[in-house]
Amino acid sequence: MGDKFEYYDILGILVPGSLLIAWIPICFPSARELAVPEFPEAFAVVICTALAVFLGQVVQALASLAEPLLHRSWGGRPSDLALAGTLTKYLPRDSAERIKRKLADTIGGTPSDRSLFLYAMQVTDGSGIGRASRFNSLYAYHRGLLTTVALGFALFIASMVFGAAAQWTWGQRLGVIAGLFGLLVLIWHRTRQRGCYYAREVLLCAERVTQSETAGKPSKE
Repeated sequence: MGDKFEYYDILGILVPGSLLIAWIPICFPSARELAVPEFPEAFAVVICTALAVFLGQVVQALASLAEPLLHRSWGGRPSDLALAGTLTKYLPRDSAERIKRKLADTIGGTPSDRSLFLYAMQVTDGSGIGRASRFNSLYAYHRGLLTTVALGFALFIASMVFGAAAQWTWGQRLGVIAGLFGLLVLIWHRTRQRGCYYAREVLLCAERVTQSETAGKPSKE
């Protein structure tokens, strides 16, 4: 079997799900009353793990749905921004122009930036070299964390009306809100970084592959 799970593929499901399992009873203590009857300890671990996996999958599905909104907050897709030469912190403009030109020459015609990146992804995935798959896993992991924090923020706001936080002082509420907001901004920035790293790795790897293929072709005389 050539395919295998990356470390962060697993964490991207288990970590968000486990965090939500812990956070929901904090915001709504009455949720503990909805717990299933007592089971043997080993079986309870299996149930909690299965629930964490299920919630983690839900988080990743929501993260995928919210990705267009996330891209808009960044000013566009990292791949489009990289090919446009605006991600100079991650990929210099001259490198972006060089890679874009090589990919366009390989495909032929006048492909859009999106088509160029999709081709670069195809080339990179089939090459088996580079770290693109790892960077993609890291991006998905951080995107899931960002969605988890956003859900935690929403749950806490609801808890201020219907849950445990309704009994807290305004100082306590504002302290938690400030902490969650700061965490949201931090992970938002980190997720953007991971998206930019992934786009850069795909483009650089695709350039190496196309160069090696061009060098291997016999010259026409």
